[in-house]
Amino acid sequence: MLKNPSNLSFRGAAGDEESRKSFVSRARFLASLGMAAITKVFQYPARGLHLWIIGAAIMGCLLLALGSAARFLLRTELPSRSLRSMGGLATVTVGAGYSERVDPLTAQVRGIFERVEQELSTYRSDSAISLLAEKAGVDPVAFSEDAWRVLKLALRFDELSDGASDVTVAPLVKLWGFGRTPASASLPSEEAIREQLKFVDYRRVILKDRTAFLPVKGMAVDLGGIAKGYAVDRAFDFCRSVGVENFLIDLSGNIRVSGRPQWGKKWQIGVRNPFDRSSIIGKIAMRSGLALATSGSYERFVEVMGQRYSHIINPRTGFPVTGTAGVTVLCGDATTADGLSTSLFVVGLKGCSKLLQKAPPADVLIVPDKYPIEIWLTRGFAEVFVPIPDLSNAVRILTPTSL
Repeated sequence: MLKNPSNLSFRGAAGDEESRKSFVSRARFLASLGMAAITKVFQYPARGLHLWIIGAAIMGCLLLALGSAARFLLRTELPSRSLRSMGGLATVTVGAGYSERVDPLTAQVRGIFERVEQELSTYRSDSAISLLAEKAGVDPVAFSEDAWRVLKLALRFDELSDGASDVTVAPLVKLWGFGRTPASASLPSEEAIREQLKFVDYRRVILKDRTAFLPVKGMAVDLGGIAKGYAVDRAFDFCRSVGVENFLIDLSGNIRVSGRPQWGKKWQIGVRNPFDRSSIIGKIAMRSGLALATSGSYERFVEVMGQRYSHIINPRTGFPVTGTAGVTVLCGDATTADGLSTSLFVVGLKGCSKLLQKAPPADVLIVPDKYPIEIWLTRGFAEVFVPIPDLSNAVRILTPTSL
């Protein structure tokens, strides 16, 4: 569904702070003139009619100015900055009154993302995760506070999902060509998949005194299913800690919002059509504090002999997941949304109700990989989701007895 924030447009309060201040100054001047004229009516009753006319005219000009300003504010893009981080595109968008802070805020957010990536990326040879694989079967590896927290959270989701997500899936990810190793021109053999499955079992990860140990040489960890969500939460907490109330953080489709884009409005997020990247299936109105994450088969894939294979591997079978086109999770923090979206993508429509009963509170939207398109969602998701008109009849309510 939604993974490329560059296709989003968050519209709302004015991004031009100087224009806003100028308008406020003029409006105050007009209001003071109008009120002064009306006040004179009571001081000089004989001249009251003339003063009433003058006051009404000034107040009328003020109302016209307010109307024009409102239209200007609604059509002005919010202050927003984009950057590349953690292998994807990130966007920092702020609401009214924060345009002068968007650049320093983005710089701080970039730093947060870079620190998380430095610890957790499998693409960096000096990360704790890469060192953990290097020391597999030999020595435990000490983790920083951030890396330790993320690893423990990821293992928690692995346990909740009964292994539908598994941090030790890295050998299979590499085998299928989704890691640093380029994809092969042919499919992995069943024998090769069985061989790598021997190294996949989250229950074998040993944690002690903020160190992690992989007991078998060849095991490796991939925290890609949760790291971006965690980074978004860290950035969210920072922005609020420095007094910014209205903002949106988006890291490769892992989104969390605070406040409002403008008075009386909510952040509007488009959910991409997993069968057509150029269109959306609907929009979500997000209230302050909520987070959103999406896993989709269209995001990353390998193509072998004309057939596409999703980057999300089923750790139980060793093969890319089939049957699910996209999953979007809405909940109170980005880490949970990110972790659950991967697990739910693997278990699919049939297994989602059971998983949601055990997981932290969350709402979900699932699109099965079939035609005609169906949009399955929980009741809580249905309250904030508006499908495009062409797909209004495709919506189904997801309940424990609906499958």
